[in-house]
Amino acid sequence: MTKRTIRSAAPLAWGRILAVSAALITGGCAAGQSSQAAAVSEDPEYNTVLGSYLAGRFAADEQDYGSAADYFTRALSGDPQNPELLEDAIKALVGAGRVEEARAVATRLIEVEPAAAGAHIVLALGELRQGRYAEAEQRLAQVEPQGLNGFVIPLVRAWVAAGQGAPDRALEVLSPIGQQQGFEAVYQLNVGLINEVAGRSGPAGDAFTKALASADAPPFRLVQIAGGFYERSGQADKAKDLYRDFAAENQGSSLLEPILERIAAGRPAEPVVGNPAEGVAESLFNLASALNQERLYEAALLYTRLALDMRPDFPVAQILLGDVMVGQGHFSEATDAYRGVKPGSPFYWAARLRIANSLGEQEKIDEAAAEFARLAAERPERSDALVELGNLMRSHERFPEAVEAYDQALQRIGTPDRRHWTLLYYRGVALQRSDQWPRAEADFLKALELEPDQPHVLNYLAYTWVERGENFDRALEMLHKAVSLRPEDGYIVDSLGWVYYRLGRYEEAVGELERAIELRPNDPVINDHLGDAYWRVGRRHEARYQWQRALSFKPEADQVAPIQAKLQNGLEKAPSDS
Repeated sequence: MTKRTIRSAAPLAWGRILAVSAALITGGCAAGQSSQAAAVSEDPEYNTVLGSYLAGRFAADEQDYGSAADYFTRALSGDPQNPELLEDAIKALVGAGRVEEARAVATRLIEVEPAAAGAHIVLALGELRQGRYAEAEQRLAQVEPQGLNGFVIPLVRAWVAAGQGAPDRALEVLSPIGQQQGFEAVYQLNVGLINEVAGRSGPAGDAFTKALASADAPPFRLVQIAGGFYERSGQADKAKDLYRDFAAENQGSSLLEPILERIAAGRPAEPVVGNPAEGVAESLFNLASALNQERLYEAALLYTRLALDMRPDFPVAQILLGDVMVGQGHFSEATDAYRGVKPGSPFYWAARLRIANSLGEQEKIDEAAAEFARLAAERPERSDALVELGNLMRSHERFPEAVEAYDQALQRIGTPDRRHWTLLYYRGVALQRSDQWPRAEADFLKALELEPDQPHVLNYLAYTWVERGENFDRALEMLHKAVSLRPEDGYIVDSLGWVYYRLGRYEEAVGELERAIELRPNDPVINDHLGDAYWRVGRRHEARYQWQRALSFKPEADQVAPIQAKLQNGLEKAPSDS
């Protein structure tokens, strides 16, 4: 098979991804072999070079990187110098967590394409991890820092220089990152870590302080790193202030608990980064976090895998790995990643909550519910497991069980404050769907008291009032407010149109419902509503067309018969009709 017979859908261009946010966040494994890929492997046709390549492409498109790596490796046995196939194999192997195998293939790719950037980066990371800094520096000097490589290469080269005992050169190499808009926190964090590893506490502290100042809401990882440094450098009060501020902004978070327990026990904070390999792992994690935030899951997976290769015992990256797998829809593999977080890690509780959520995503509802219940019983002072249990039950329309879970969560919370408006809103939905309207209405009103003019609450409460034939004037006022806040939300615009309809203001209803259809063309309820409005203004053919569309979009079972009746008989005369 020649190079011309293969067209890779996505060569290993580590630097292609543009416009990436550099926000530091705390988190997203190779997917298990899909049934389709397994079936493909049994076909004799796929034992050929071309067949193995096609099977590899299929598996890669399914994000089944383990199978893709196997197929591409098999194809390479028949076409060992095809550069695009070598690139595909490297990417699949890294995605599957088989980074050492990827390095062997990367060596072969460089023999064919000496300037292959991705291959050089993968090899340089291995050399850095082994302390072969001169070789890593020589290799990276050959790579053009374009696109995302303009972020990755300076970071890796900076830590290579730090490993060579040259922190000033490391900071000089790192400086281009500080000149890129949106990367200030990442830049200052690495400046601080490099200075701390070099034993330069003053500059390290200044950099950590700048990193914190550049983040609107510093994430836990930055708080953990900076706070630990402040503790070690005799600034315990500054660390406590930082932890207190984080706790105030993230009430209910479990992340600070191990730190506070350590402080209470009189144990010192250990450095988060102790060597260049760990520093690079931190940098790759930050990059992968930003990519995951942008839903660039494949790239996020690759950089998370490389971070874990540099530092296998890296719980924050294990959490991110699971989150990336969730984004790709590989919930079983995500669960495996979360299970890698060990007890004692600040991320252990978050990992366990994610495991239970992953079980729910796999439709193992009762198993997930049992896990949430165990967590809630284990930590009776916490409400988060019960909130997640309620969300699980609500999403599967088990509304009475959702109400029970939310009730228990709110009992633990006591007096709700502003951040609890979502919990009251969700309980209100579950109560309304459980035919407990007085309690539901009270929850919606309380949610609006805590978060005035919240558009989703305004919409749900106003629409329900209209459906119940209550409070039309107030509902109309609330929906005008909601639409002004969310003018592109088709559901809210539909609610406004529907309240006009129920008030007999049919022309106004048509205008709003037509706009709602533009925003949500395939929603059965909105199409049904527009059909009703058309009928009332005498547009009978268009009304039947909308009702037919509503049926084609699979409405709720109890709505099918009423729509069919309208198609056959039209609407009865409204009281407001002359």
